[in-house]
Amino acid sequence: MRTKLFAVLGDGIALIAAVGFVVSVPAFAQSWMEKAVPPFAVTAANPRLPAGAKLVGRVRLDGRPVTHMYTQSEYGRMYLYIGHGQYSFTTVDISEEQNPQVVNHTPGNVDPALYERLFKGGSVDVSPSWEIITGVDNRGSSEIRSVLEASDPNDANLLRALGPEYANLADRDRRLVYFASPSQLLVIQDSR
Repeated sequence: MRTKLFAVLGDGIALIAAVGFVVSVPAFAQSWMEKAVPPFAVTAANPRLPAGAKLVGRVRLDGRPVTHMYTQSEYGRMYLYIGHGQYSFTTVDISEEQNPQVVNHTPGNVDPALYERLFKGGSVDVSPSWEIITGVDNRGSSEIRSVLEASDPNDANLLRALGPEYANLADRDRRLVYFASPSQLLVIQDSR
């Protein structure tokens, strides 16, 4: 009799634990996913992209105006820094283009290259191996300036589709274009 009672109670406790786990996992998952929006969640209100351009990632931003953007590769991770003035910025980890995430990360310092003169003329780079590498920016202040231009007919179609409220940054090596507005960052794969 006792064994049957414990067996029934054990099954009931296991069922309650399983239901509790199923209910709590989605609530836990929402806390780290609250700023991520899957790229397939495109509604009819979103713009139609030209042929060869595809939305692959999206992240909600906190509503501050975008003044500039730039990328850096740091210790194997790729970061997009979205400036909101001189000292304020949002950092997005763009290492996985389909899963960009806002992170708490400050830009690394990039040391200038060191060159040593060769005996027969010329020079050679003797810098230590770099773990922080500058990328592209949309102002051309310190890195390579890379933006879509309205004067280029191919770029004009994509710029028109998204509208003037977006700042853009083109990473031509990765064939990605980042469009940032105060409310969101869009990652567009550019295969045009």
